[in-house]
Amino acid sequence: MGRYDRTDLGAYSLGLLEAAEAARVERHLAACPDCRQEVREFEAVRTMLDHLGKAEST
Repeated sequence: MGRYDRTDLGAYSLGLLEAAEAARVERHLAACPDCRQEVREFEAVRTMLDHLGKAEST
């Protein structure tokens, strides 16, 4: 697979992309295990931050 600009992966994992952009990223993710791993890592960080935010508000 050709080189891919990964700048959208973080925005994708946060749900910040427009539908057409998200679909483009999803097509790429279907064929790129490296980018799928990167999205999983972004999502893990987001989950951890969400958890920390909830812990601080209690």
